[in-house]
Amino acid sequence: MIRLRGIIPAIAAEAVLTFGLARLIGTPAVWSALIALPIALVLLLMLTTPAGIEPLWSAPPVPPSAATHLEASTLASRLDDAMVDKGRFRGRVQPRLATLALALLRGRPGMADLPDLTDGRAVAALGPELHALLTNPAATLPEPPVLLALLTRLEAP
Repeated sequence: MIRLRGIIPAIAAEAVLTFGLARLIGTPAVWSALIALPIALVLLLMLTTPAGIEPLWSAPPVPPSAATHLEASTLASRLDDAMVDKGRFRGRVQPRLATLALALLRGRPGMADLPDLTDGRAVAALGPELHALLTNPAATLPEPPVLLALLTRLEAP
C-alpha cells in the first residue's frame, strides 16, 4: 500500500514541472506532462520507500589483513619455540602470562587489592596447575590443548 505522504509532493512536482515546461520552454501541455511524469514517479518512489529497504550507507567491514595472519603465525611460532626452549618460556612467555593473569584477577570483584600471584586468593582463583605454570621457575610450557584448558580459568569469574 502506498503511503499518502508521497502522493501530494509527487502531484505537486508533476504540476510545477508541467507548468514550467509549458510556460518557460513553450512545449505543449500534453508533452510537458509526459516529460514531467517520470520525474514525479521517481519522487513518489523515493518518498514511499519503506524504511527497511532504504540503503545502508556505511562502509563494508574490513577483511582480515595479511598483518593479522602474520601476527597469529608469529605468536604460534613463538609459543612453539617456548615449548622447546625452556629459557625462552621462563624469560618471555611466563612473565607476560603472569602479568596478564594478575591484571585479570585484579579486575574481579573483591580482588582489586591483590598484591601478586603468591596471595592465597590468587592461588585459589587460578588453581594449582595454572598457578604453578605462572609462578614456578622450573615450569615448562604444556601442550597447546592443556595450555588452553588452563588459560580458560582466567576467563571464568
